[in-house]
Amino acid sequence: MMDFQQKRKVRKVLYSRVTLFLLLVAVVFLARATYHIYSTEQMSAEDYAAVLKNYTDLKARQAVLGSQITKLSTQAGQDEEIRSKFSVAKPDESVVVVIDGTDTPTAGPSQNTSLWQKFLGLFR
Repeated sequence: MMDFQQKRKVRKVLYSRVTLFLLLVAVVFLARATYHIYSTEQMSAEDYAAVLKNYTDLKARQAVLGSQITKLSTQAGQDEEIRSKFSVAKPDESVVVVIDGTDTPTAGPSQNTSLWQKFLGLFR
């Protein structure tokens, strides 16, 4: 009989409003903490993806710069870079500048203009 009464007391304490309220507060607190950890993990995953992309970009840039360094370590590579940046020539060479025909300015009034047109051309 005593055993039955003890179980009844335990149930009465467990199912009381105070105990249920405390359990509800604990569940809300744990849910809030879990959401905070989840959002922090999401931000960390985004940061990791950005850092990983930056790392791959830097690795690609390192490869490009390495190939440029090996190219510039030769005399032919140095000559090519100097010629492309400064448009210079060696002493026994000459520089030729090619101008597109559409961009050339016209040479003033043509020879077939009359004296009156030349006179008016002075005021234009």
